[in-house]
Amino acid sequence: MNINDVLELVTDEREAVEKNLIDNLDSDVEMVNKVASYVFESGGKRLRPVFMILSALMCGYDGERSIKLSGVVEYIHTATLLHDDVIDGALYRRGKKSANNIFGNDITVLCGDFLYSRAFMNLVKDGNCDIQMILAVAAATMSEGEVFQLIKTADVKITMEDYLKIINSKTAVLFSSCCEIGAILGEVSEEKQKALATFGRTLGIAFQMADDILDYLGDPEKTGKKPGTDLNEGKITLPVITLLENATDAECKRVRDIIVDERATDENLNYILELMHRYDIKAKSELVVDKYIQESKQSLELFENNKYRAALDFLADYMVAREK
Repeated sequence: MNINDVLELVTDEREAVEKNLIDNLDSDVEMVNKVASYVFESGGKRLRPVFMILSALMCGYDGERSIKLSGVVEYIHTATLLHDDVIDGALYRRGKKSANNIFGNDITVLCGDFLYSRAFMNLVKDGNCDIQMILAVAAATMSEGEVFQLIKTADVKITMEDYLKIINSKTAVLFSSCCEIGAILGEVSEEKQKALATFGRTLGIAFQMADDILDYLGDPEKTGKKPGTDLNEGKITLPVITLLENATDAECKRVRDIIVDERATDENLNYILELMHRYDIKAKSELVVDKYIQESKQSLELFENNKYRAALDFLADYMVAREK
């Protein structure tokens, strides 16, 4: 199985999700539609809808609700991206100018608010209280995660527990929600519902960790990004935490000084990258990622071996092996 085989399993569903995203905007204010359409038309892998749809299919559900609920999730996810880009002062997103770069911060924030509102309007239409609560909790958790990350910006005393709290809140909770909703749609047992929620959560953690590794140690030709974006933003992630656990006291002091003083010059970035290569931080960090990947795949063992489970199992490895 390869990624094309996986995507082929849900080709019709993915196309339906794309149509749903545009059709459900219908704001009376044309600028709202313009900003949202710009963001959606810029692409994106739609990983969260893929996980929801595959989870539902694995659990025996094959209907339109997974399409509509995938649209809800993408609205929530896109709203957080719009807000994050404003907070981070991002100039680009997915290789194109970011919405805030084109339309300004004020309009971008308000369009993000609109997408949140539209998401929950459509969620109410679905009518399932359990699904409503899952996504309401996820949205609140994601906002809390963003605040907690801001508090921990350039905090060299950040712990692995703090880091896990941030990535669980900002990334993993929505993957977990998608997989759990798939289980609810399939009306499987509570045990299987919890297993799919765990699958999504642990996979989401691994996904974000892998992304954080690529930020420092990925191939710029493949990632399309200059290394050290997180350093510029004062975000202390897995590679830095791992480096501080392995470097000498003197090296750690200099790394901490660079972070605290916000001196993310090319010279300082190169110093940190040199240390990361010296201490083989990429391999050490990937061992942590692998632990979460294996845990996520174990959660699928409750389910019958079918092509949808095989697709989810493949995606667990594929998502952290990517270079883009």
